[in-house]
Amino acid sequence: MFGQRRQNRSGVKKGIDNAESRRKRNDVTIELRKKNREEQMQKRRMNTVLPKATNDENANSLNVNGQNFQQSPLPKLNKKDIKERLNNITQLVNGVNGNDPAERLRATVEFRRMLSIEDCPPIEQVIKSGVVPRLMQFLSYNNEQKLQFEAAWTITNIASGTTAHTKCVVEHGGISCFVNLLRSPNAEVREQAVWALGNIAGDSPEYRDLVLKTGDSMQRLITILDNDHTSPKLTMIRNATWCMSNFCRGKPKPNFNQIRACIPVLAKLLMQNDPEVLTDSCWALSYVTDDQTQGNQKIQAVIEQTGICARLIYLLQHGTNAVQVPALRTIGNIVTGDDAQTQAMLAPNPLPALLGTLTCQRKSLRKETCWTVSNVTAGTPQQIQQVIDANLIPPLVNVLKEDQFDVQKEAAWAISNITSGGTENHTRFLVSQAAIPAMCGMLKCGDVKMIMVVLDALDNILKIGKKDANGTEDNQYADLVEECGGLDILEDLQRHENEEIYEKSVRLLQEYFESEEDDGMGMNPEVDQNTGQFAFGANVQQKTPQFAF
Repeated sequence: MFGQRRQNRSGVKKGIDNAESRRKRNDVTIELRKKNREEQMQKRRMNTVLPKATNDENANSLNVNGQNFQQSPLPKLNKKDIKERLNNITQLVNGVNGNDPAERLRATVEFRRMLSIEDCPPIEQVIKSGVVPRLMQFLSYNNEQKLQFEAAWTITNIASGTTAHTKCVVEHGGISCFVNLLRSPNAEVREQAVWALGNIAGDSPEYRDLVLKTGDSMQRLITILDNDHTSPKLTMIRNATWCMSNFCRGKPKPNFNQIRACIPVLAKLLMQNDPEVLTDSCWALSYVTDDQTQGNQKIQAVIEQTGICARLIYLLQHGTNAVQVPALRTIGNIVTGDDAQTQAMLAPNPLPALLGTLTCQRKSLRKETCWTVSNVTAGTPQQIQQVIDANLIPPLVNVLKEDQFDVQKEAAWAISNITSGGTENHTRFLVSQAAIPAMCGMLKCGDVKMIMVVLDALDNILKIGKKDANGTEDNQYADLVEECGGLDILEDLQRHENEEIYEKSVRLLQEYFESEEDDGMGMNPEVDQNTGQFAFGANVQQKTPQFAF
């Protein structure tokens, strides 16, 4: 299933070309989305607490259009209670289908309570009872808003189940019903509609697109969040932000024209202080900025929002990890853009803040940070200098030496990009920070692409060492490679089954590591001008060997 959420309201090309240096996000090398969105699941189920701003479990009334609906406190149901109600489900269905308003409401409340339990709500049994079409009818009962609200709550919890459960809601017209309720005069009903649409859109890209194509669902959601005349309560802001994030997420991605209008709203939500709102608005922006369009128009639309880049940097230092992760992902996505877009993200100077995430205990954050830095070092020499000035090179080298392989790979990209796109002094600085031994250690990995990345970086480094030697002295960088065991690894790579690695390692050995005793070995033999025969070892004074046939 596509990103399901259940949460209670209480809860190989040759070498490495320039196009590869700045790398868009992909699900093979970057796995944070899956892990963290399992923590922030895409469906929510309401528990038995009435959706009042106080979130008071003893609330005994619901104000609808100025009317106060009295309700006695209802204890949570246990498994025995659920079993008894399922045994009498025919009576509840009859009550829902009857003409007595009080009995209809009572039976609907009982269905809602059954589906609001913590574990294993009996969604399948409720669907099989055939009550869903009748509950859908209640969504249009504008004159019985208490019943309308309870029915919406019940259907929302049905949609929080499996894809099959959500499908039942969709096939009975749930999307259009809830889109219409986004304009309900009652705030509680509007909030319930937001919740239901969030569950439906969070089930799959197909249902997300159906929601976005129905009426003007996104604009109605924006109106709820960005209404100058009424300020929505915090629970509504939280749920609407989460719903909006579900409108933006998923692959294939939503049509950008259908979600573009939410970007200014997300920029405003990013200025809130509530951790839940910040988490979901950051995730929404991370989905938008995961941009594969020509010209990175989505990234451009985000960075044009005043103050958004600076705010994302500030949130990197948020005390809540759930906020830090999507903030970092959004920053990382933005710097996959072109040089100008990357510079817009760098202008508020996020790199010192990345020092904290690069050295934190959480592996996923270290990996994400290395990936982000690698896209900065794929930029201009000036952007590379910003990375150096932020003192990010020493921890990057440390990651390359000591971290787990999937994190090391991202650090290797970051350092390799400096050797290809930076100045000669940038590469010399890398060498001074012990980058050569760290990179040579990566040559022993089994990843063909990564070995090529490292070989290209070593080639760039050794080329500068050769230039500095100026033909009059030893290549000191080649000496460093030999001292850390890199020469032995290069010699072993001559036997690598991958032809590109074999060819690259042979060339490096010939270019930078020819020793005196190996002079002439592996080189094309000279031709004797008098005899026209190959003259092996022509410069060596020795007796002509005699061959016995």
